[in-house]
Amino acid sequence: MREQEGDATDPPVCISDSNRLFSLESLKAVWHGHKLDFLKAAHLGRGAPNTEVVQLEHQRRSRILDYAKDKRPLILNFGSCT
Repeated sequence: MREQEGDATDPPVCISDSNRLFSLESLKAVWHGHKLDFLKAAHLGRGAPNTEVVQLEHQRRSRILDYAKDKRPLILNFGSCT
């Protein structure tokens, strides 16, 4: 087994002869990824899901599209302050 050299910030990539492209584990991982893609609520080219949200101040439940206004885009910011 040998390690592939790369940029100093990249973790080492381990290359091994024991890794098989079509092993049972790799096929299970691919199948699991396809299953998750099929079951997700959002799909490319379709309308966005109207997910339920909770206001932190009042603990009141509402839907995302309740905040949309006519002819104005609704922008969601999932940023972090850390």
